[in-house]
Amino acid sequence: MLVALSAESREEVDEVVNRAVAAGGKEGRSEDHGFMYGRAFDDPDGHTWEIMWMDPAAAAGGPEGAED
Repeated sequence: MLVALSAESREEVDEVVNRAVAAGGKEGRSEDHGFMYGRAFDDPDGHTWEIMWMDPAAAAGGPEGAED
C-alpha cells in the first residue's frame, strides 16, 4: 500500500520523513524538481508513505508552467 500526503513546505517534508526514520522507518526514494519535492519512507509494517510538497504558484499554473 502507498499513502501520499501533502506537506505545507519542503521543510515539513524533511521533518516528517526524518522523524519517521528516527522512529524505525526505512528511508525511501526522493525527488526534487524545484517546484515539486518529495521523500518517502516505509513503516515497520511495510507500507510506503510519500510526503510531497508542490509550489502553489506552479500548481496554479498547470503543466505549462512546470519545469524539470
